[in-house]
Amino acid sequence: MEHKLTEFLSTPTLKRKDRDYEDLFDDFVSFCSGARVRDLFEIPDGKQNADYFIPLDKLEIVLELKQITKYEKYNSVDEYFLKELSKGKLRKLSPPQGGKITILPESLPKSEWDKFYKRFRPSVSNNLNKAASQLRDTESFLPVTNSARVKGVILFNSGDYNLPTDLLFRLAEWKLAKEWKMGNYNSIDFVSCLTIDMYKEGQSPLHARHIAKTLADQNSVNAVAYLYDRWIYYTATAFGLSVSFEESGSQVDKPTDLNTPFQGKIKYELQGS
Repeated sequence: MEHKLTEFLSTPTLKRKDRDYEDLFDDFVSFCSGARVRDLFEIPDGKQNADYFIPLDKLEIVLELKQITKYEKYNSVDEYFLKELSKGKLRKLSPPQGGKITILPESLPKSEWDKFYKRFRPSVSNNLNKAASQLRDTESFLPVTNSARVKGVILFNSGDYNLPTDLLFRLAEWKLAKEWKMGNYNSIDFVSCLTIDMYKEGQSPLHARHIAKTLADQNSVNAVAYLYDRWIYYTATAFGLSVSFEESGSQVDKPTDLNTPFQGKIKYELQGS
């Protein structure tokens, strides 16, 4: 039987629907020995529910999947800051290089940076608000067990070419830090930002970013590590690949490129087709 991922990637890229991504993630969660919450538990009237429940040894993971689907063609980082430049709001810019200017942290006051994070993709904040509510309701009706329980959100970019994974991460990180500081979002222990079929030059389509409420919570750290490990293996099994890990020494962090958009969707060409 054909792997769900190879089947998915062999379909026409522009005909992939929201439901196709949900079906793909259903298959991934099954690969993790999990299932839909609605298939495992009775949901009380008036209660919302998260999408998935994954029972592990001494650890339970509750997941809500939120897709970023809207492609805002004319709302890129370049467009946003060109408007700010035309309004005279940018300051302390780096000298132009190759026809480009670099926006520095000090190029805008904190209030303007907050405005950018709030307004650039409000769907990110809205999705996190909804996920926090769903996870909170789900916790209220799940049975009490002896296992630790971790609740997380997958922000899955399935359609916005102008939203690189690193920028999605930054927007989510800003919202989460703000809400956690105010004592909100207690139902969210971690958030993972990823995509699967959008291509960005020089970056793996499996590139992902993760945010844990606190690294001191080993259960949350273990949940994130487990899910991403399974994500890599899930992809590898689709194409008959082996997975190996290399212990690297000290690494030099490269500046994060938040600007370069995705160039298109990946299509998997089956042999003989």
